[in-house]
Amino acid sequence: MSFFLEPLQDRYEALIFANGNPVKRPLLNALCKRCSYIIALDGGLATLRRRNIIPDHVIGDFDSVSDSDLEWARRNGSKLHCRPSQDIPDLAKGFYLCKRLHYRSILVTSFEGARVDHVLSTVHFVLNIVGIRADLITDEMILLPLHGRTTRRYEIPCGHLVSWFGSPLAEGCSLCGVRWPFRNRTIRADGFHSLSNQTLGSDVELSQRRGRSVFMTSLQPTL
Repeated sequence: MSFFLEPLQDRYEALIFANGNPVKRPLLNALCKRCSYIIALDGGLATLRRRNIIPDHVIGDFDSVSDSDLEWARRNGSKLHCRPSQDIPDLAKGFYLCKRLHYRSILVTSFEGARVDHVLSTVHFVLNIVGIRADLITDEMILLPLHGRTTRRYEIPCGHLVSWFGSPLAEGCSLCGVRWPFRNRTIRADGFHSLSNQTLGSDVELSQRRGRSVFMTSLQPTL
């Protein structure tokens, strides 16, 4: 199975594997190849163990991971970081560990699930983290947080869906190479945005002058 991963960086310093719905095995294997280190967040360790993927680090309050999983990780060389505070989410603990280890490019996966509040919290946190570039990926979509003046160009095949939202807003935004292009617009979480736009098989170019936003593209053509 192939996935459209061109918008991702060729290399990330770390893959953060959260305790949500795990991505499919072929996709996870492809992501691991792009990342120098793997960090499991708490219960995410159990999924990695089932897939025989040994993380370099395990961090969290360890309230959703078994002693057996922790012992397996320890025995295989993983470094365990118990952070019992309930005031800080495990994702934040993972990012603070990355800062301490001087990892500056991070890929986050397996963060979605039935708890929509957890998904929103993850995206909000990644948009506001300082000093780290972090992209997110699910089985369906790549999510690319954008900060400040930014220009991106991607060669996306025809039939992919792309969406672009302000978080909460981004000014001077232009998008071309899609069915519904626009120029110099302000995109907002509660106003104008691009939802389920369609690629035409040419280069997709987007730019923003200031603000914060999230650009998303599907891993597979949907049309």
